[in-house]
Amino acid sequence: MTTHAFKIGQHVQAKEARVCSMPHGIFSIVSLLPSAADGVPLYHIRRIPDGDERIVRQYEIEMAGSGLDGEPERDGRPH
Repeated sequence: MTTHAFKIGQHVQAKEARVCSMPHGIFSIVSLLPSAADGVPLYHIRRIPDGDERIVRQYEIEMAGSGLDGEPERDGRPH
């Protein structure tokens, strides 16, 4: 069983290399959920600022902070 890599309150984004239905944007970790049957940790996340919520697997997300051009993001927007 894999342990959770992210903590409540951290900001994450969809992994660009992954094909998933998760929209672009910055999400906040709302809660850590039990792992799925395959052992992958699950997270309840909420998009900032519109509040869209979803459940995602750990491999679908990464720490927010790197824009597409490699520049750090500030306030959830690439600069």
